[in-house]
Amino acid sequence: MIVRRQGGLTEFIPSPQEKRDGVLRDHTLELLANLDARMRRIEERHGIAPDAAEAFAGLMARIRREEVEARRINRELMDAGYQHEDSAAALAAQTGRTQL
Repeated sequence: MIVRRQGGLTEFIPSPQEKRDGVLRDHTLELLANLDARMRRIEERHGIAPDAAEAFAGLMARIRREEVEARRINRELMDAGYQHEDSAAALAAQTGRTQL
């Protein structure tokens, strides 16, 4: 995250790597949802039990919830004035996870 401060304003600008990661993550989730819908149609047409599809749908719902929560936490940290390096440490402390 690039932080630019001018006067009393702080501007948070995603780095090129963060932009690329975000685009890939968002498109990957949409791609998986599209593939899931296609597979469901194929499975229904051929009479295959939907057990695996239901398990996948639950996993995708969990991933989407985690993404929404991560965005919320990131926004709160940015609003509180944390820089990117500080945000990772604060998030790890808040969630009880260790940093990689």
